Amino acid sequence: MAQSPAPDAAHWPALRFEPDGFSIPESRIMGRHSAGVSFLRAFVRAAGSREIVGVGARASAGSVFRDNVRALSSQAEARWSLLADQQALAKIGALHVPDPQLARHAMLRQSVGPHAYSLTGVTHTISSPGAGAMGLIADMAVAPVMPWDALICTSEAVKASVTTLLDAQDDFLRWRFGAAAAAPRPDLPVIPLGVHCDDFTGHEAVRMRRRVELELADDEVAFLFLGRLSFHAKAHPYPMYVALEAAAKETGKKIALIQCGWFANEFIEKAFKEGAAEFAPSVRHIWLDGTKDEARETAWAVSDVFMSLSDNIQETFGLTIIEAMAAGKPVIATDWDGYRQTVRRDDTGFLIPTYMPQLDQVGDIYAQRHAAQALTYDVYIAAASQHVSIDLRALRHAIVDLVEHKELRGVMGARGRAVARETFDWAVVMRAYETLWARLAVLRGAAVKGAAPPVAQHLNPFPYFASYPSAALDAQTLVSLRVAPDWRAAMRHALFSAARDANPAEAMLAAIEDALRPHALPVAGIAAKTGLATQDVLQAVSLMAKWGAVDLGPDIAR
Repeated sequence: MAQSPAPDAAHWPALRFEPDGFSIPESRIMGRHSAGVSFLRAFVRAAGSREIVGVGARASAGSVFRDNVRALSSQAEARWSLLADQQALAKIGALHVPDPQLARHAMLRQSVGPHAYSLTGVTHTISSPGAGAMGLIADMAVAPVMPWDALICTSEAVKASVTTLLDAQDDFLRWRFGAAAAAPRPDLPVIPLGVHCDDFTGHEAVRMRRRVELELADDEVAFLFLGRLSFHAKAHPYPMYVALEAAAKETGKKIALIQCGWFANEFIEKAFKEGAAEFAPSVRHIWLDGTKDEARETAWAVSDVFMSLSDNIQETFGLTIIEAMAAGKPVIATDWDGYRQTVRRDDTGFLIPTYMPQLDQVGDIYAQRHAAQALTYDVYIAAASQHVSIDLRALRHAIVDLVEHKELRGVMGARGRAVARETFDWAVVMRAYETLWARLAVLRGAAVKGAAPPVAQHLNPFPYFASYPSAALDAQTLVSLRVAPDWRAAMRHALFSAARDANPAEAMLAAIEDALRPHALPVAGIAAKTGLATQDVLQAVSLMAKWGAVDLGPDIAR
C-alpha cells in the first residue's frame, strides 16, 4: 500500500478563528468549547517551527489569536489574516474551520477558484436543523465543495448520519432539477477528538485528601458524571438513578454519585435534585460545580467509575469518555454514536445497549413543527430523546460488577489509560490531521484546473445594480473640477467613513486635480494625462464626486 505523503510547511493550514470557539465561557459551557481549546493546544504544539496563521472576519480578533498562541508557546510565530483576503489563503494552500461550515467557505474561495486551497471542517453536534448543522452540511451539495476538501467526522456513527443527510439532499435536488449527476462530495474521514492525557494524571496524589473532604468512606464506591447537566439535551439521569439504587440494594455496598456539571436554569436543577432524591434514595448524592477547575480536579481524583448514559441526538462523540479513560477510570457508557468507538466493550468499560424506534409519522411531526418554529430546538431534541431507551438490566449488571470487584475497576481503568494514550492523545490524533492535510494537497495538485464562475450570492455590487443609476460612470464620462470646493474636510468627516479603505492616496488626488485644472476631461483623458490606470481613476473620481470635488457629465447651469 502506498504511504500517504508526509506533511510539511506547505500543507499546514491556516486556522479559522473566532474567540468564542477557542475559549471556555464562565457559564453555558458546551462540548465545542472544550474541544476547541483542546484542539488549539494540539495545533500549536504540532505546528512546531511552522508559522501559525489565524483567519477571521475582523482585524480586532487578531490580537486575541496572537495572545492565545503565545500563551501556548512563547516560540510560536503567529500571524493574522483577514478572511476577505482570499489571495493570502491561496498562498497558504489550506484552511481548517472548527465546524461544518465548508459550504460558506467554499463560496468565499470561489473568488480565487476552487483549486486555490483545501478546506477541512469538523462535526460536533449535527442535530440542529434549518440554519444549524443540518443545513450547513446539506448546503455542501450545492456549494463548490470539492474532493480535495474534507468534513472530518468524529465517529463512524456520525459519518453514517452525514451520508444519510447528503443522500437525502441529492434526492431532493434530482427531484427539483432533474436527473443530473450528483455534485462531488468532500472526503468524510473519521478522526476522533483528542485529549491531552498528561492533564489527567497525578490525581492520585490528592485522592485521599479530597475523599476525606467529601466524607467518602474507604469502602464507598463513587460513580461520576461530569458535563452539562441537562435531561433534554445531554443525558437523561433517570436510568442512572434507578440502576444505582437497584445496585445499592442488591450489593448492600455504599454507593455515591457525584454529578459535576452545570445547569442551564433553576427548573432543570430542581428536576435533577428532586429526581435523585426520589429515584435513588439509598445513594449518596454529591453535587459539584463543573465550571470550576478545582471541582473538576476533585471529581476526577475521588471517583472510582465514570458513567455517561447519553440518549440524545445532540450528542455526537462524548469527549468526557476519553477524559475518563485518560484519568484511569473504568467507564459505563451507552452504546450510542461515538461512545461505541471510544469504549472498548468489556475491556475499558461496559457499553449499555440503547433502543430507538423508527417512527415515520411522529418523527415527521417533530421535524415539521420545529421547521415551522412551533417547537424550539431544545423541545425538538428533548421530544426525540423521550423515545430512546436504555437497557436497565444490562446497566444494573455493569454497576454491580464494578461495585463488587475492586480489582476489575483497576484493570479496566489501567486499560483505559493505555488506550487513551495509544489512540486518543492529541499527539496521535493530530498526526491523522496532518496526514489528511497532506493527502488533500496531493489531490488538489493533481486536479485539472479551469476558470471558475462567480458565486451568485457574492456578485460585485456595481454590475449587479448597474440598472439603478441614471448613467454609468465610465471611461467616456466627462469630469470637471468644482469651483473652490472644500471637499477634503468632507472626505475626512465621519459621514464618509464607510469606504475609507478605498480612499486614494493624496498624491493620486492631487494628480487628478492638476490634470483637470485647465479644463474638463473624460476619465480616459485623465488616465492618459496622469499615467494612472483607468480603473484607479474611476475609483478616485467616483469618490471625489461623492465629496463634491468634481462634477460629472456635460456642463449644466450651476
